[in-house]
Amino acid sequence: MNGQRSAKSDSKESPNANAATLVSYLLGGLAFWGGVGWVADWALGFAALFLPIGLGVGLVGSIYLIYTQHVRS
Repeated sequence: MNGQRSAKSDSKESPNANAATLVSYLLGGLAFWGGVGWVADWALGFAALFLPIGLGVGLVGSIYLIYTQHVRS
């Protein structure tokens, strides 16, 4: 609380991958890109064209983010 960092936060170790972090990456990617697809459908007048595309992009993007940050490191 006094502005000093602990030695553990200064180390170059990979971030800790717990279940809550991984689930939040998956849900966040789905929610954000699904929302972008929903807005694109609404704005362009389609019934359900960009929503599934956005959900797919969000899922693939979040899995890639998990892979690059927690598996490959």
